[in-house]
Amino acid sequence: MNLNITRRHATAMLIAALGSGLRSAHADDPAPLRIVHDLPIAWLPLYVAYERKLWQAEGIAPTTIPSPHGTATLISVSGGAADIGVSTEMSVCVGAFSKTPVKIIAAFNQVENMELVCSTAIKTPADLKGKRIAVVQANPSQYYFSLLLKKYNLGPSDLSIVRLGPAEMMSALSGGSIDGFVWQEPFLTQATKLPGNKFHRLSEPGLNKIFASIIVNEKTLQERRPALVKALRALDQACAFIRGNGEEAVRIGAQFSQMDAAVAADAIGRMQIGLSLDPQVMIAKMTDEANWALAEGIARPGSPIPDYASYLDPTVLADARRS
Repeated sequence: MNLNITRRHATAMLIAALGSGLRSAHADDPAPLRIVHDLPIAWLPLYVAYERKLWQAEGIAPTTIPSPHGTATLISVSGGAADIGVSTEMSVCVGAFSKTPVKIIAAFNQVENMELVCSTAIKTPADLKGKRIAVVQANPSQYYFSLLLKKYNLGPSDLSIVRLGPAEMMSALSGGSIDGFVWQEPFLTQATKLPGNKFHRLSEPGLNKIFASIIVNEKTLQERRPALVKALRALDQACAFIRGNGEEAVRIGAQFSQMDAAVAADAIGRMQIGLSLDPQVMIAKMTDEANWALAEGIARPGSPIPDYASYLDPTVLADARRS
């Protein structure tokens, strides 16, 4: 009897030891993370994390899911096709009217990336009356242009606002069906280089900045929190790398965004790189955008303003900072 007990104990100890070893091996395996995003230069820290293998250094095995735009990114994250996504705060703002179940856990870039490029006959935004200007619907492009019109005491009835996708804007401008458009690099520089020197840029510093935001759904937030903390640590290192290695950051940004290095350098020079999430600032900004969305008919008229505090979770960033 005693011999059998001893054998059973020895077998149990061996199984426990093997199981412990297996668990340790699994614990050391990289955590898979599906990341969905498009490729604007504003997502620079993301590209640096890829290029410098900062994900892997934090124990993350990233898989990239291509996205054509922010709305598609929001859908991928909310539906569980991706673990995290990168989009602007405006995508979350507008999606909240439909109760899209996502949260912002951090922003890694604040930048004034939108600008008007237009015919050289338009000397200032005050000359826009009667012109045809293209914007991307329900996007910072449209929001920027609304703010620009308001600043110069113009309304939508004073000109023709054309809704186009980014890929259509260049052909419409060169073909003469529009007088200008509001978008970001590299399209702005490309427009000024069209034959004939017929187009130029009209910048309006301080009008609006976007927050490049990391978004997750509630299920991922609850079940993958350690991986999210690691992901934010990797992005924090990417931000630090950009601040200390300007030329290399430009090379990486130009490569991923497929633009000329000089154009990338100019765009990066206007960025405020660094992980942050100030709920009061973000709530105020998203509330302003929500009021605009209601006024423009992007959100259903009469809809209540969403509780944007419930679309923010600063605790993951706090955990990343502590660790």
